[in-house]
This record gives sequence, C-alpha cells and structure tokens, in this order.
Amino acid sequence: MKKNLMTLAAVLCCATLFTSCNKNNPDQPQAPDTTPASAVMNYSFTVTDDLFNAFNLTVEYYDAAGAVKTETMTSKEWTKSVQTNKLPATLGARVKMKLKDGFDSSKEGVFSAKHSYHYEYYVVNKSNEKLGSTTSNGSSGGSDMKYDKVPAYAEKYVDKPIMKFIFDFAANSTSTSGSWE
Repeated sequence: MKKNLMTLAAVLCCATLFTSCNKNNPDQPQAPDTTPASAVMNYSFTVTDDLFNAFNLTVEYYDAAGAVKTETMTSKEWTKSVQTNKLPATLGARVKMKLKDGFDSSKEGVFSAKHSYHYEYYVVNKSNEKLGSTTSNGSSGGSDMKYDKVPAYAEKYVDKPIMKFIFDFAANSTSTSGSWE
C-alpha cells in the first residue's frame, strides 16, 4: 500500500511539473496576433450647398455583412464607419444624384456643383488591433456653372454615380480595387 501511495505521489508530482512547465511565463511577452480577422473602412462625402439643395443625393455602401445599403444624404456631409464580420470581404461606396423636381434653372449667378470624398481602410485581428498601415485617399471634383446648365449636368449622371470606390479584401488581408459594374 505504501509503495502504491509513493508511486501515486511521484506520478502527481511529475504531472504537476509537466503542466506547470507548459504554462506561459507571465514575465515573457506573448507574440502579437497577426491573423487578419476583418477590415474597417471609414467613408466621408461632402457637397456644396448648391448640390445639396438642388439634388436628391443617395449613398450606396457595403455594410458589415457585405450587403449593399442605401442612405439618403440629409446634410451636406455623409460619414460612415463599417467593420466587416469576416474576411474575405468587399467594402466600398458610391454616390448618386437626381435633380429635384421644380429646380429653377432661370436663376442668375453661379451654381457650385462641387463635391469631395475621403476614405480610409485597414485590417484588424480578432482583438480589434490594427494590423499594418491605414490606406487613405480623397479627391474633390465638380465645377461651377450657370444655373441654366444644371439640367444638362444632371443628365450626365442619370445612370452613373458622381463618385465610387470599392475594394475586395482577401482572407490574408490583401486588398484590390474592385468594380461596381
């Protein structure tokens, strides 16, 4: 019996030693998690007073689940931040406009049809820590014109957006520019 107890004690001692050796040493830093888990994209789109007042502006964008959502711009600036649920994923936005009914093209003066956009994106791990660098881009465009030219300007954008960008993120976090068409 004494021999069995001694054997059991020896086995328990070895098991305790073995399991405690396998535990991480709290004094040693753990390697950072570099596994891409999702992508984040921040969107911003701004228009002039004239564009906002004369046009119905809608923004289509990819949400966290990869579905295309549509929002009407209710102010001169639209912003959104979207984080995907997983990779691979697609993120992007496009802005469409339609001239409002009753637009007065006989007004005197200059109509400012200018807009700008900005986006930035990056990839995060499961702990939501940013991996790599942030990619950022922005641009502005449009023009000034007489009010009587606005209906023709609006016709140019009946079937196409005034701004668009889209990116496909692979499971390894690489991104490539995509297409809405």
